[in-house]
Amino acid sequence: MRAILATVALCLIATTSQAEITNNQALKACLAINGYTPEKFDEFDFTKSSSCFQNWRSQKNKEKLAELRDFLKHNPRYRVPGQSLNRCWGKPREMPFESAGIETNGNSMKAWVNYKDKLPAGCYENAPWDNRDAKG
Repeated sequence: MRAILATVALCLIATTSQAEITNNQALKACLAINGYTPEKFDEFDFTKSSSCFQNWRSQKNKEKLAELRDFLKHNPRYRVPGQSLNRCWGKPREMPFESAGIETNGNSMKAWVNYKDKLPAGCYENAPWDNRDAKG
């Protein structure tokens, strides 16, 4: 009987694998695998079902954490607070001037800056929010 219920529960999980399995569905499957019925409520050992559910949930958490790590590996600007919208974060900056200097002669001081005629774009401003899709 227990083997039949386990097979039914695993088939239920396998058929719903295309859609996201909810916590309730997983918990019901774990209860069915361990032979729970409402008539056995008072004497049923729920620790086996909870262990089954916790194993399922920890596997789901590992999958989410792996996805998050992969996302942060390709999008490091999300690791720094306030930089998620800064698409130029971490890229080299172009200075707006060619040269600058200060001269002092006795009691006088002269400062100058020679600006560039044109500034190239430092980064691609319309980058996707997720760089894993970007080519190159």
